Amino acid sequence: MSKEIPAEPVTALLAWLAYQNLWVAESLIAHQGVRTELGDRLTVARLSSDALCRFTAACDAIPGGQSAAQEAMAPMLSPVDEFWTMTKPRVQVEQRLRLLVLASIELELVQRLEDRLPEPARSVLTPAAGLWRAIDHGSSQVLEATTTHTRSVDELSLYARRLLGEVVVMAQRLLVRQADLRIVLAGEADEELSISTAVLDDVLQATAARLAQLGLSV
Repeated sequence: MSKEIPAEPVTALLAWLAYQNLWVAESLIAHQGVRTELGDRLTVARLSSDALCRFTAACDAIPGGQSAAQEAMAPMLSPVDEFWTMTKPRVQVEQRLRLLVLASIELELVQRLEDRLPEPARSVLTPAAGLWRAIDHGSSQVLEATTTHTRSVDELSLYARRLLGEVVVMAQRLLVRQADLRIVLAGEADEELSISTAVLDDVLQATAARLAQLGLSV
């Protein structure tokens, strides 16, 4: 079994995923300003609740309470905020595609790390039903849009490539600034970023494969 990651660097991973899930929840809630059918509203409410639960659980796993969690998230703000600004969706299906990509990134990343995570981070981050619910919903929305021709495969493929490209930019900025994230991903200082970048490349390839199964060209 691989060596367990020290607890202190894991705070950076918890902070990153917490802040990302806060954005997910807020974006879904904001989109509900446009009235849709009740079934869709209930689905989105559940997805928002799932994201808020992941946010809260990750924050609570950071030692030191709310002030410590806020301090840990502060370095994540600029890279994550820029990702959300640069990937602003034009239509609902793009929003759901972004949800799918982010849920897939989190799922694939945590699956590669969970055996080495200390408690309580391991229990908190182990993929639960909420992540799969987000992936399933996003996938069904993409398939519905392409099969009913409300959005073309080419349009959604272009947006998917943009999402993956911006994930790369966000991750690179975080890895350069956050030595603790490099330790979590690489198991060592990884000052050249070679190991941690390889882990993220593997995560991105798995996410791209999931999108390709939906017929998107990424």
